[in-house]
Amino acid sequence: MPRAAGGRSRFNVANLATAALGAAGLGVDPEFIAAVFARFGADPADNAGRLMRCELGGLNLIVDFAHNPAALAGLADFAQQLRGGARLALLLGQAGNREDADIDQLASVAAQARPDYVVVKELAGYLRGRSGGEVPALLRAALVRAGRAGERIADADGEDQAVRMALAWSRPGDVLVLPLHSRDGRAQALALLERLRREGWQAGQPLPPA
Repeated sequence: MPRAAGGRSRFNVANLATAALGAAGLGVDPEFIAAVFARFGADPADNAGRLMRCELGGLNLIVDFAHNPAALAGLADFAQQLRGGARLALLLGQAGNREDADIDQLASVAAQARPDYVVVKELAGYLRGRSGGEVPALLRAALVRAGRAGERIADADGEDQAVRMALAWSRPGDVLVLPLHSRDGRAQALALLERLRREGWQAGQPLPPA
C-alpha cells in the first residue's frame, strides 16, 4: 500500500485499516478493497499535498499539509522511521487565527522530533488578524523554550524561500519534512523539485536561481 510506506507511516496504516473496515461493513468486496489500497497513493494526484514522499539528490523529502499538533506529530513520527541516523530539517508555520497556546503546542511537537534545522516561515496569506512576523516570533520563542538552539532556527518570508533554505542546508542522506499550507506554496515547491530532478541536482550543490 503506497500510502502506508511499508508500514512506516503508522497513522496511515490506522487510516487504511479504518477505511477497510468501513468499506467491508458497507459490503464492498475484500478483494476490491485490497486492489484499491495496493495502488492508492502511487500517483501524487491521488491525494495532492498529503504525505507526498520522494527521493531527490540523495535526500528523503516529505511534503504534507500538517497544520495542527496531531498531524505534525504523525508526520514527525513517519520522518523518524525514515531518519535512522540522518539529519532532519523541518519547516514550521501556522495561521494567525490560533491561540498562542496552540502555536506553542505546535512548536513543542516540532521540537520533540529533534530537528537539526528548523525554518520558521511566514504565511502572509494566513495572518488572519495577526501582524506580520508575529506568529513566526511565537514559534521561534517556543522552539527555544523547548530546547532547540537558536542557531538551528532560521526565518523565511514565505514558503518558497523556506523550501529553498532547507534544500540549501541539506546534504546527502538528510530527511526534509516540508509542511506546505498554501496552494501556491505547494505548487512552487513541487515545480522546483521537478526542475531539480530534471537537472540532476544533488544535495550539497548550489540551487539554481529562482
